[in-house]
Amino acid sequence: MHGEIIATGTELISGRVTDTNSPYAAARLHDAGLVLQCITILGDEVALFQETLHQALQRSQFIIITGGLGPTEDDITVAAAAQTLNLPLRLDDYLLQRIKDCLKVRGLPWEERYGRLALVPEGAVILDPGGTACGFSLKYGNTWLYFLPGVPEQMQMLFDLFVLPPLLSLASGGQSVCQRTLRMFGLTETQLEVLLDKICKDNPMVSVGLYPNFPENHLCLTIRGPEPRVLEATLDRLTQDLAEAAGDALLGTDAVTLEELVGKKLRAQRLTLAVAESCSGGLISHRLTNVPGASDYFMGGVVTYSNQAKMELLQVPPETLDHYGAVSAETARAMALGVKELFHTPVALAVTGIAGPSGGSPEKPVGTVYIGLGLPDQVQTRHCLFHGNREQIKTLTAQTALDWLRRELQHDSHLSGH
Repeated sequence: MHGEIIATGTELISGRVTDTNSPYAAARLHDAGLVLQCITILGDEVALFQETLHQALQRSQFIIITGGLGPTEDDITVAAAAQTLNLPLRLDDYLLQRIKDCLKVRGLPWEERYGRLALVPEGAVILDPGGTACGFSLKYGNTWLYFLPGVPEQMQMLFDLFVLPPLLSLASGGQSVCQRTLRMFGLTETQLEVLLDKICKDNPMVSVGLYPNFPENHLCLTIRGPEPRVLEATLDRLTQDLAEAAGDALLGTDAVTLEELVGKKLRAQRLTLAVAESCSGGLISHRLTNVPGASDYFMGGVVTYSNQAKMELLQVPPETLDHYGAVSAETARAMALGVKELFHTPVALAVTGIAGPSGGSPEKPVGTVYIGLGLPDQVQTRHCLFHGNREQIKTLTAQTALDWLRRELQHDSHLSGH
């Protein structure tokens, strides 16, 4: 089964916004064994869109169209598609009520332009996940069309729920299809290749795809067969085998983030956490507080970017900073101890490093990071050397610190007596 993607939006061709939707869908389609013939990125021009859609209908069994579903004049996708398909537009009462309800919840007044959001071609099936974002699907001749919003979070959710599953079913000739994505962090490329080779050799019936999702790597497992329960059992067994082979590098499925894993383990062990950050600029605290209910275990964090802040807020001894420097194991240890004392928590994370692009030296190059992990009975430190730009180094710092804490909590080697 082969298809294509049409991504619309003048912002995509102006260089101001990067199209992340197409790579997201392409990776999952490829992992599932579906052939993607081409990806076309267009501006908001009716004639060009209609020409592209007309050509796509001649060659593809499925077409995924992203963007242009909004209420403004440059959101031309729905009307232009209906005209190309020679289908009338209809006002969907369900969508209209959903729009009005969303506006009411947000305290926004009704405007006539919002009515455009409820217009769909005749025969369209609404794709509604129960949130604020909707799309629709439509079968035209032998081609399935999927119209999805351009906002990445919304598009990706709708794609996973309403696009990939039916396409997998169609491509498998009525057989059941099961997929599972596993998230990995901490293995080198060589280690991942060895792991993948073994999976493919031992499980020829399973299609395995690997795609980077910085700072993690994701494994997508796809299996087809007549009996869904057998397929799920096979994926369960394979997941267990992977857990044994990859060890702590396996974070879990794509449904749970690293910060959620940390939070669950802290809550289960009735532990609280405080964070002291320098080079990561509050990113660890940001990720922790993205999880609803984080106040159960996260007591607080401080960004001590300057030496003065480290001394005043965390009681880092001046002689430690003078003798070892702000970027050192000794300072990371003192920061972890200081933030534990500040927030009265049994567990603490502290990070200090050089995110670049300047500030490095031969002894401490850009990417040098020290992490301090405060536990009830001791403080450990770790030296890391990350590569990448400033943002990537900050991301790797936060990811590595949280992952180290996850592993300690998972093994419970130091915390069981708390």
